[in-house]
Amino acid sequence: MKTFVFVAVISVCLADRLPSHFGYASPQPSSAFSHRSRPASRPSFSAPTPASRPSFSAPRPAPQPTYSAPRSAPGPVVPILVDDRVHPDAGAYSFNVETGDGISRQESGSPIPAKEGPVTAMSGAYSFTLPDGQLFELRFVADENGFQPQSAFLPVAPAFPHPIPAHALRQIERARQGPSQGYSAPTRPSRPSNSYGFPQ
Repeated sequence: MKTFVFVAVISVCLADRLPSHFGYASPQPSSAFSHRSRPASRPSFSAPTPASRPSFSAPRPAPQPTYSAPRSAPGPVVPILVDDRVHPDAGAYSFNVETGDGISRQESGSPIPAKEGPVTAMSGAYSFTLPDGQLFELRFVADENGFQPQSAFLPVAPAFPHPIPAHALRQIERARQGPSQGYSAPTRPSRPSNSYGFPQ
């Protein structure tokens, strides 16, 4: 019962602090409970005002994507001067393309028999102008022996800077002759040893 009385007192105290937008006007305290002198008046209550109803509107449709022709990159349009193509027929094909800015590419291929089965052997060339004005040209063959390019612009391995020393040549020759000339490969034990000793 004490708990009920305590909760009721707390509720009355808190009700005085309720904001008016909940629809309740706080009663004016009487002079008996106020430390200030106020004229005694009848407490007035106002009818609760209906809460403002939220307004709903139909959802707006998502913006539809627009499509337009692709925009060209800034700069001049490079024309295609030559575009000859022979579509694959039984594995054979060829094409030749040249553009107005000096790029050229030709390639042809046809199937050939190989150890692993038929492969396509290709040959061709391409060229273009480098930023410094030089014309880069490369010719290639690609077949069962791999890709074989040829160009003056490809790097070449430098010559060996000095002759191989005599002692290195003797070691190479000894390794080539094998165990018959006093060279023997180190032998490994067939199974690991469980005992370790000083090296001999």
